[in-house]
Amino acid sequence: MTTPRSTSGGLVWLCLAPLFYSALSVSAKLAGSHLSVWQISVGRFGLGLLVVPIIVKVLGLSLWGRQRFLLTARGLCGATAFLLLVAAFQKIPLSIAMVLFYLYPAITAILSPWVTGEPTAKIAWPFIGSAFIGTSLVLWPFEASVAFNLGHLFAVCSSLLCALTLLLVRKLGRENNIYTLFFYLCLTGTLAGLGPLLMQELPILPASTAAWFGITAVAVFSIGAQLSINQALVRIPAAKVSVVMTVEVPLVACFGVLILGEPLSWHFIAGTLLIFSSGTALNLMPVRSN
Repeated sequence: MTTPRSTSGGLVWLCLAPLFYSALSVSAKLAGSHLSVWQISVGRFGLGLLVVPIIVKVLGLSLWGRQRFLLTARGLCGATAFLLLVAAFQKIPLSIAMVLFYLYPAITAILSPWVTGEPTAKIAWPFIGSAFIGTSLVLWPFEASVAFNLGHLFAVCSSLLCALTLLLVRKLGRENNIYTLFFYLCLTGTLAGLGPLLMQELPILPASTAAWFGITAVAVFSIGAQLSINQALVRIPAAKVSVVMTVEVPLVACFGVLILGEPLSWHFIAGTLLIFSSGTALNLMPVRSN
C-alpha cells in the first residue's frame, strides 16, 4: 500500500523526470555540433554501465536477471532508438524530431497485443489514427523551410523502437528489477557505439572544452532521467507517470522554437496538437490483459 509520504516523494521525482529528459534531449541536440553520434552514445551509456553494478551490489539485487536474450534485445532496441534520435537531432530541427518521436504511444498501442498480450481497446483506434494524421501534417511539404530528409525517417524509426522497448520493459519487468533493465540498456548501448567510435576518422575523445561539457551533460542528465522516472514509477501508477512525461514534448519544442530559432508553421502546430493530445489520451487509457 502506498503511504502519503511515499506518494509525496514520488511527486517530486515525477516533476523531475520530464525536466531531466528534456535536458537530455536538449543537451544531445547541442552536443551534436561538437560530437559524433557514437561519442554521445558512449558518453550516455558508459557512465550508466559503471554506476549501475555498484548500485545493484549495494542493494543486494541480481544484475544479470532472467530471460537474458529478451533483455539484450530490449537493450539493443532502446540503444538504437537513442542513436537514431540523436542522428535526427543533427539533421532536422529539435522541435520536429521530438514531436515525431512522440508518435510512440500510438505505435505502442498497435504492437501491444503481439508483444505483451494486452489487447488494444476499440476506443483507442481513433486516437491512433489522429496521431498518424498529425505525423502527416508535420511531414507534409507545405513549405521548403525544412526539406524532408533522413532525419525525419530517423525520428519515426526511433519512435517505433521506443514503443517496442517500452513493451519489452513491461514484459521483462515482471521478473527483473529496474536496475537490471537499465544495465542491459547501458551495456548494449556502449558496445553499439564503441565499435564505430574506434573506427571513425575523428578523434575518439572530445577535442574541445565545449565537447567535454556536452558529453558530460548528456551522461549526467541520462542518469538523472532514469533514476527519477524509476523512483516515480515505484510510488505512482504508471498511467499517471506517462501522462506527466508528455510535458517533455512542449518543453523541448519550445526550446527549439524560442531559443534555437527553429521554424514554426501552422501545419507543425496542428500536427503537434494532434500527436500530443492523442498520446495523452492513449496513456490515460487503462491496460487490459487477455
